[in-house]
Amino acid sequence: MKRIGKLLVPLLLIGACAGRGRAVVVASSTTNVSVHDNAPPAAREEVVVYRPGFVWVSGRWDRDGGRWIWKDGYHERERAGYVYIEGRWQPSDRGYVWIDGGWRKREGIAMRERRFRF
Repeated sequence: MKRIGKLLVPLLLIGACAGRGRAVVVASSTTNVSVHDNAPPAAREEVVVYRPGFVWVSGRWDRDGGRWIWKDGYHERERAGYVYIEGRWQPSDRGYVWIDGGWRKREGIAMRERRFRF
């Protein structure tokens, strides 16, 4: 039940507040939810340099007051037994919602190896 409360409370706060303003941000120890009326711009191209033992976390658009700002991507050290899932902007009936990315246990996640032919 505690787990449901952690997810449900921020969503209820968004529903209660979203109609009263242009943007809503709800933060707790496990959730950071941001809702905006307009879509973020297209993602910028980034040059990624391979670093053994690290994963690349892509850059993203974020809001600073009333304008979109770009946050550059960065390398983060790999974690054994985990896979990094990228965050994303998700359209919803209230606007665009940021879904945090993060590390998830590898179990139950299928990984495919890509092979390139030249």
